[in-house]
Amino acid sequence: MKLLFSSDLHGNESHYVRLTALSARIKPDVIILGGDLLPDDSAIIPGRMGHGQPEFVRNQFRKYVSAARDAGGCKNILVIFGNHDWTSSVEAMNELASDGLVKVLDLQHPFTIGGLSFLGYSCTPPTPWYVKDFERLDLPGDIPPLLGGARWDARFSRPGTHSATVIYKQRGGSIADDMAALRPPSDPWVFVAHAPPYNSKLDTMFDGQLAGSKSIRAAIEKHQPLLSLHGHIHEAPRVTGQYRSEIGKTVSATAGQSSGALHHLVIDIDVPARAIRWMEHGQQA
Repeated sequence: MKLLFSSDLHGNESHYVRLTALSARIKPDVIILGGDLLPDDSAIIPGRMGHGQPEFVRNQFRKYVSAARDAGGCKNILVIFGNHDWTSSVEAMNELASDGLVKVLDLQHPFTIGGLSFLGYSCTPPTPWYVKDFERLDLPGDIPPLLGGARWDARFSRPGTHSATVIYKQRGGSIADDMAALRPPSDPWVFVAHAPPYNSKLDTMFDGQLAGSKSIRAAIEKHQPLLSLHGHIHEAPRVTGQYRSEIGKTVSATAGQSSGALHHLVIDIDVPARAIRWMEHGQQA
């Protein structure tokens, strides 16, 4: 089974055109998009925060995933969200799922294709960015950052600004709590998480700091999926020179990302043998 993975497209329409070209050339069985797929409308017009992304999903994103499906004959496009995405986009993405264009992965409902199962997780540890819908404390005892941010308030159809204490202490558990509820499907399976595992060479930023999740790493160590796929830290492969890492028997990998070319992975899996035949990291200009 051939997988095409990319992440962190951030609404870059040139990247979506490149994705269609890749699909036509590679003809994958499954396309996986690992979060932060939508434009940062919070950075464009403040009054449009949380409204521009659902419109992008219903219009541009729908068009581009349809084109990628048709170009390569791929009927399985799997997606998660990321820390730059608003939960206002979830309903719009579910509309595409209802139309059979995408499958939104989560932790509770494995999606199985040809004997290979997939689980997905969208949340990251705290970041300096303003949008906080898909951020959680990594561990229950972690100290919240100094700065808060905004979460989507469905009651009023707008974001609400909150302190870090409210966002991280009063409005939800930790990534560790979510990982404790993970029930892995039968082998072989793939774990798609926006945040990379901590200290994996997939989470190293330009300044050398590690921005991965200790809880996601612990879950990989415990459950040992065949493959885990990650995004979030665009520069990690350039900083460390590595796009993959082994955690026990699991191969963890990231595509990285840039604005000038679409970074991606192509992975061939022998499902009956429960083995990764090969993996390539590439760029589509």
